[in-house]
Amino acid sequence: MITVDLARPIDWRLLPERVDIIIHLAQAPVPLPESANEMFAVNTNSTQHLLDYGRRSRARRFVLASTGDVYGRLGSAKETDAASPESFYAITKRAAEMLVESYSAYFEPCILRLFHPYGPGQVNRLIPRMADRIRQQQPVQVHRNDRPHLTPIHIDDMTRALECVLTSSYCGILNIAGDRIVSIRDLAEMIGHVVGRRPVFKDTGEETFDLIGDNRLMKEILGDWPMISLQEGLRRTLEVKEQEKECLILG
Repeated sequence: MITVDLARPIDWRLLPERVDIIIHLAQAPVPLPESANEMFAVNTNSTQHLLDYGRRSRARRFVLASTGDVYGRLGSAKETDAASPESFYAITKRAAEMLVESYSAYFEPCILRLFHPYGPGQVNRLIPRMADRIRQQQPVQVHRNDRPHLTPIHIDDMTRALECVLTSSYCGILNIAGDRIVSIRDLAEMIGHVVGRRPVFKDTGEETFDLIGDNRLMKEILGDWPMISLQEGLRRTLEVKEQEKECLILG
C-alpha cells in the first residue's frame, strides 16, 4: 500500500520500477467551481502522469474508470455513440479518456464508462443523498416524465466487471451499467420501501435528459452473469445504514 495525493506532483521513487497493470479509479468529489483545479488535477492531470509512468514501467494494460456523463444528452448511450460532455466533471473525464487512447502504442487501453455505481458505504452520491432526503421527509425533485431515467449498477457487479476486464484482451470503451432502467420517481419509491419512509416529491415541470447505459457490449465481452437486481442492491446498500443507526440508538 502506497499512499499519494494525486492532486499534487507524485514522487515516482515511491512506486515500483515495473508494473503489469494500472487501474486508475481515482476521482475528486469536490465542490465546483471552488475546487475546479483540484478536480482537473485528479481526474485529468494525474491520468497523464500515470500514463507516462505506465510507459516507463512497461505496463501491458491501463484501465481508466470514466463516466457515462461523457455522452452528454444522448439519453440511451452505446459505446459507438459520440461523446459530448457538458459538465466540467464530464469534460475532465473525457480529456482523460483521450489521453489514455493516445497511449495505445505502449499498452492495452480500456476505458470503463460507469453509470451510477452504488453500494454500502457510499456517501455524497445519488442514491445515498436520495435516501437521506427520504429519511428526513425532504422532497425529491422529479422533472417532466419522471426523468432522468437511469441504469444504476451495484458495486459487486462493477467489481466483477473490472475483474473480467483484467483477464480480457479487449481494448476500447465499455459501458458498465445495470440491467434495469428506472425513473427517479421509481428509484425513490424503491428506496422509501427499504428505509420505511414514503418519499415526498416535488414536480419541477422542467425538461432534462436520461442517463441510460446500454450494457450489451459489456455482456458480450465480459460474460453475462446474473446481476444483482436493483431491489436487492438497494436492500444490501441501505439496510446496512439502517442497522448502523439502530445499533447507535440501542447503544
